[in-house]
Amino acid sequence: MSRLFPGRNCRSVLYVDDDPDICSLVQNALCRAGMDVRTACSGEMAIDLAFERRPELIVLDAVMPGLDGPATYRRIRESPLIGDTPTIFATGPTMPADVAYFTGLGAIGVLAKPFDPRRIGADLNALWKRAQRACTALAPAGGSGRQAGLAAADPLVERFLERTGGDLERLRCLVKCVGPDGRNARTELEQIERIAHSICGAAEVFGFPAVSTVAAALEQLAGSLLRDAGPGAESAEPAAPRLARLTGQLAHALAKGLRRADQRQVHSPTTGPATSFHSSDSQRKV
Repeated sequence: MSRLFPGRNCRSVLYVDDDPDICSLVQNALCRAGMDVRTACSGEMAIDLAFERRPELIVLDAVMPGLDGPATYRRIRESPLIGDTPTIFATGPTMPADVAYFTGLGAIGVLAKPFDPRRIGADLNALWKRAQRACTALAPAGGSGRQAGLAAADPLVERFLERTGGDLERLRCLVKCVGPDGRNARTELEQIERIAHSICGAAEVFGFPAVSTVAAALEQLAGSLLRDAGPGAESAEPAAPRLARLTGQLAHALAKGLRRADQRQVHSPTTGPATSFHSSDSQRKV
């Protein structure tokens, strides 16, 4: 078992939310669930407390003034001391693309708001245990290296393919917003570059080299357009068609990957498809 997931329920949590009332309510609820809880009302405070307390789990509100959830998470990830702390994002009503975005950053799951304070301990532990199972599945188990690992981690492969499908839809929407020469679309190009980078690395890890290769080309093109597009910049082909073509190639490579996964049909009875938890039966929700 990984040192990050010691084979039991989570014992220490850092909960981060800019609303102090929510922090207090969550702290009381998690303390009743037997957890040692610290709270922070800003990203900066969260980073300091993470270094000081070394929690087993961090729960980050996605939307905060100043340093928001994703920015705080990136800062934490930069540290060799706390960068591998399992993290869950808490955010408003979630769509599959939202879950894909946060898990693409590296989070182990998403807690949907509004949530039931009576169930938050159980929900966090459910995501924690899911990550335990994933960690165990990826651990070496006496096979032949890479392929043995992939065979053991088939549910994770399915999650990767599902997440990448959501990323692909986001890419298609972003590409439509990019003009012929890529100008005045810096935000869209930055997002395309970031999503492609995430797909590239994950696809290589999970054994989908074709997906990784196309994603790398898309990342390179978006980066090139970000650097070079400007007054007087010219290209033999407009930016939008090039981006659209690579996005289409990525969809084709992903479809092949999905067919390959369907052929394996190896499912784990203990690993469900959801990475987002919703509480629908509460009388009082946060």
